[in-house]
Amino acid sequence: MRRYFETFARLLKIANKKRWVIIQMFISIGLHNIASLLPPIATSGIIATITSNNFNAIWYFVILYLLFYVLYFGTLKWNYATYTSLADYYHLEVQKLLFEKVANNDAIFSKISKGKIIETCSDDIRYLVDVVDTFSKAVMQIIKLLVIFGIFISYNIFVASMVLILDLLYLSLMNNNSKHVSKYYEGTRKYEDKIIDILNQMLTNLRQVKTLNMMPNLNKKLDKTRIKWREQYKGKRTNMTKRYCLIPFLTYMGKIALYIFLAYLVINGQMALDKLILLISYFEMTITCTDQMLDNLLNLSNYGVRVNRIKAILDYIPEKGMDFGDIDNDYINGVVEFKNVCFEIKGKKILDKVSFKIYPNEINMIIGHSGSGKSTIINLLYRLNRIKSGEILIDDESIYNYSKDVYFSNVSGVYQKPFMFEMSIKDNLSLIDANAKNQIEACRRVGIHDFITSLPKGYNTVISEEGCLLSEGQKQLLVIARALLSKSEILLFDEITSNIDPSTTTKIGELLNDLKIDHTIIMVTHKPEMMDLADRIIVLDNGKVVAKGLNNDVYIKSKLYQDLKNRTFASVSVMQEML
Repeated sequence: MRRYFETFARLLKIANKKRWVIIQMFISIGLHNIASLLPPIATSGIIATITSNNFNAIWYFVILYLLFYVLYFGTLKWNYATYTSLADYYHLEVQKLLFEKVANNDAIFSKISKGKIIETCSDDIRYLVDVVDTFSKAVMQIIKLLVIFGIFISYNIFVASMVLILDLLYLSLMNNNSKHVSKYYEGTRKYEDKIIDILNQMLTNLRQVKTLNMMPNLNKKLDKTRIKWREQYKGKRTNMTKRYCLIPFLTYMGKIALYIFLAYLVINGQMALDKLILLISYFEMTITCTDQMLDNLLNLSNYGVRVNRIKAILDYIPEKGMDFGDIDNDYINGVVEFKNVCFEIKGKKILDKVSFKIYPNEINMIIGHSGSGKSTIINLLYRLNRIKSGEILIDDESIYNYSKDVYFSNVSGVYQKPFMFEMSIKDNLSLIDANAKNQIEACRRVGIHDFITSLPKGYNTVISEEGCLLSEGQKQLLVIARALLSKSEILLFDEITSNIDPSTTTKIGELLNDLKIDHTIIMVTHKPEMMDLADRIIVLDNGKVVAKGLNNDVYIKSKLYQDLKNRTFASVSVMQEML
């Protein structure tokens, strides 16, 4: 029973409120089990009145029947009410905790797969209320069995001994079976997670999967995982067959022997017929109660797997040193400085003693060929990773010393692929600022307001992957508007013009010149027309700064910059890799 108590205790640690409702669930189930013991007493009384030819007394037991069933169904209704209250609390509260944990710990995906996290957030949390429900039922059913054994002892010690031996044997076999079923169930979930993880990646990149005809080879890869899943599922079903087809057979053999003995007692005048009916009813109840208790314990084992999966996410410890500081000064000018910054992933050096300084009211471009470390610099400023050595400063203060609210209210930006939730334009913008006036002002500034108002539903237009009236370029402008709503002093742009049409690229170029008036602009790009807009250029090669300074000065001094602007460097690199 220890592991069942541990599962229940872990749940209470995950969500520790609603204790009074939990107590009510135990009480309602306890009273419900007591109520289920009462109808056989009325049945026995009716048999006794029939055999004694005292028909008038039967109405007393009929009324008892009604009262017993009112208590039985009344306590059941109470239990349903507590279940509903707990289900609402656990589902919403724990889902919120999981969402916050994942949102605040990007590195969690290096430890726990996306498939597992998605399954846990959507499926596992639905069963948390059943941990309390099944645990309380199992506890109360054990108490119920003890009461029934007490009743048997009061009538016949030998009969009680037979019932006890049968039940203990049945419990032992079923409990051992539960361990095996739980083990194989955990195995099926493990391989389901791997399959769901691939599905999640496939859905994210569905167009590429289809156009490159990846599905045949992808299915071959998945077949190995499916075989593992099949082995675990087969093991689970084999043990389930033993549980419901072989082990109960022993019980029924014992049941026949018990009924023969009780019949012998009645025939020899050692037991009245009404007592025979009563004990048979209670023995049938013993079998039913034991089956229900074992099913609850088996379910509790399975729910324990789900609780452990939830706890693994909530117990995830972020990478050391990624916590925020306590500086809450919100008056940020926007001077960004890298001092001898080194960063590596799994021993591979990505940035090597990178140093540069960026000032407000300028467009600062970071350029270099693929893999040179451009996006890594952006990710470091987003605090998605921590540097190995060196310093990253904003206004001469380490970025790790600012409080979370101050930092993310002053550093914002846009990624290469515009991301919006499948909700209306207004709702997407409201995630940052719900003020409609501010939303319109931001959209006017980026040049998307007139287009939005021309749509049939205007700002209430729903953005979705299919059927959306916005092009990729228009989505990108909308994402920039959303970034502006954050009121950030420092704006980061990572290859935002790589997938949009030339006219929108030109519009974004004009927008950047406007935004630099009151922002610090840092942009990663490979497009020559965007490089022309830069006030300052930082050129990276193999994780090192090879040139930096005013645009024209860097162009004159850096052959790499000249090659990148002339679009020759990338093609040469590709040719070298092919050779």
